[in-house]
Amino acid sequence: MKVLKEGRSLNETIYSQVRGLILTGQLLPGNKLKISALAQRFDVSMNVIREALNRLAGELLVDVAPQQGFSVRGLNPDELADLTEQRITFESIALRKSIETRDIEWQARLIAANHRLVHTPQTLPETPATFNPEWHTRHEDFNFIMMENCGSKWLFLMVKQLAEAFSIYQRVLLPVTVEQGERNSDHNELLQAILAEDADSAVAILSEHLNHTRDVLLNALGAVASAGHAFESGIR
Repeated sequence: MKVLKEGRSLNETIYSQVRGLILTGQLLPGNKLKISALAQRFDVSMNVIREALNRLAGELLVDVAPQQGFSVRGLNPDELADLTEQRITFESIALRKSIETRDIEWQARLIAANHRLVHTPQTLPETPATFNPEWHTRHEDFNFIMMENCGSKWLFLMVKQLAEAFSIYQRVLLPVTVEQGERNSDHNELLQAILAEDADSAVAILSEHLNHTRDVLLNALGAVASAGHAFESGIR
């Protein structure tokens, strides 16, 4: 039983590590995921890697094709538009429920998360053309805190999965057009609407913000394609 427990712990660790590499853009969309190379990298058996990749395929973060194996899911404009539409649908429901069941502790956590976000530079001070990964982490923190008060673990899980899939586009494409990518004024306005218990305004601001981000990302994706880059083949 002890060996089984350790085996499960190892499988979960490797799954989480590979998942993290994908979500943070360290494994680019379209990259081939060779089981043997990953097994050597993490010093584990190929069965452990295969299980992790199958789980990630079930989450739509990894593609698997007969005779071709596994690869990081590629970037697709139609998928990005669909992700945005579904995020607006589910996040609007979750946000309304969060506001409806608000309490002081949740509001305080949201205020603190927004404060950290707006005081974190979007680009690295020493290299202004480089996207700041800490900003993205704090942006996700603000979004998840905003939604987690919805009172439904299933709704929050759906919100989180859609946001994580969307974040792959953000992490890869926002550095291409970082000045347009996100607007802290949106987060401030959203916070004020939430604190004012104005669910209609909060949902409208959230929807406009997501649609704006989608349009920026679509433009960046088109620019990357026009420049001849091929995420599908793992070239950034």
